[in-house]
Amino acid sequence: MTSNERILNDLLYKCSYKYKDCTKRDIMGALTYFKDLSPKTDKYVYPTGIVKELVCLLGTIPVNFRSSVYNIPVQIYLNDTHPYEAPIAYVRPTAEMSVNVCETVDASGRIRLPCLTEWNHQNSDLYMLLNLMAIKFSEQTPLFSKPVRSTAIASASTGAINSHGMSTPPYPSDPRSPFSHTPPYPTASVMSYPTPYPASNNPYYPMPTAQAYNPMKSVSNPNMNQATARVSYPDDTIKPEHYRMSLISAVQDKIRAKFKDVYEEKAAEMDSLKRVNSDLESSESALNALITEAENECLNIEHLSAELRTDELNESLKLIRHRDSTSVEDAVVTPGPLYRQMVQLYAEEMAIQDLLYFLSQGVIHKSVDLDNFLKQVRLLSRKQFYLRATLNKARQQAALPL
Repeated sequence: MTSNERILNDLLYKCSYKYKDCTKRDIMGALTYFKDLSPKTDKYVYPTGIVKELVCLLGTIPVNFRSSVYNIPVQIYLNDTHPYEAPIAYVRPTAEMSVNVCETVDASGRIRLPCLTEWNHQNSDLYMLLNLMAIKFSEQTPLFSKPVRSTAIASASTGAINSHGMSTPPYPSDPRSPFSHTPPYPTASVMSYPTPYPASNNPYYPMPTAQAYNPMKSVSNPNMNQATARVSYPDDTIKPEHYRMSLISAVQDKIRAKFKDVYEEKAAEMDSLKRVNSDLESSESALNALITEAENECLNIEHLSAELRTDELNESLKLIRHRDSTSVEDAVVTPGPLYRQMVQLYAEEMAIQDLLYFLSQGVIHKSVDLDNFLKQVRLLSRKQFYLRATLNKARQQAALPL
C-alpha cells in the first residue's frame, strides 16, 4: 500500500464516507494520471448552511492554452456519498490571478460543466471530469493574471530581446496593459471569447484585442455570398438577406459549439471507458493467475493432509502395539477422588444386585439350598444397604441430586 493510499484511507475514515472503496478507487485512478493533485480535507459550506468536512483534491492540472502549458490551480470537493453524487469543483486563483467569468466558471470560481450536472456513478468518474476540465480550459482560460504596475514596462521592454538578438516568445498578455515578460497565466481581455489572431504587428502582444461579434463576417457559405452578390442594394441599407445570413450563421455557430461539447464529453467518456477496460483486462489476468495458484495450493494441501493423516495413523498403531495392558479401573478417569469413590460404590452395588439375582435363580433350579440362600441374602443385603447409604452421602457432598 502506497503512502497516498494510506493517507486516503485515513481521510475517508475520518470524514465517515459511505462508499469508501469506490471513492478510494476513483481518487487513485485520477491521481495516477494527474500527479500534481493530492488528497486533503477541508470544510465545505453548502447553500443550505450545512458545514461538512469533506475530502478534496487540491493542486494543479496541466492545460495547453495557445501552444503554452499552464498549471491551473483547482480544488475538487467529494461529497460523502461519492460516487453517487457529483463532486463540486472550483478554480483557486492565487494573489496574482483573477477569475475569468465565462460559461464554464462563475464569479466565485465554481466550475460548471455538463458532466457535473449529468453525473452518473456508472459512467462518470474523476478522471473523465479532469480531462474535460483540461479540454474546456484549453479553449477558454478560467484565470488571467492581474495587470502589472507601470514600473514593469522598462524591464519588460528590455527583457524581450535575448542575447542573440532574437525576441523571446512571451506569455499571453492583456491588450489594455503593457507587456510583462513572465506572467504565468493569460491576462484579461475586453471580451470573454477572443479570436485566435494577434491584434497588431507588435511581437510583444500575442493576445488578441477585443473585437465585436459581427455575424456578417462569420458567414462561410460561398453560395450565399454569390446569391447576395447578384442583388444590388445601397451600402447603408440592411436588407432581409443580411438578417437571413446572420441568423443562419448564428444557428451554425450554436450547432457547432453544441456538437463540439458533446463530442468532447463523449471522447472523454470513451477514454475513461478504455482505461477501465484496460484495468479490467489486466486485473482479469492477475485474477486468473491467483486462481490457478490457489488451486495448486489446494491440491498441495490435500496431498500433505493425506500424508499427515497416514503418518498419524501409523504412529497410533505403533503406540497401540507396544503399549502395556491397561487395567479396566485405570481406563475410567474421574475429575476427583470423590467421584472415583462414587463410581466404585455404584459398581459394587450393581455387582451385589447381580449376585442376588443369580442366587434366586439357583434356589429356583434347586442348585442352592434354602439355608445358604437366606444366609447369603442377609449378608449381601446388609452390604448393599451400606453401599447405598455411603453413595448417597457422597452425592450430597458433590452437590448431585439423589
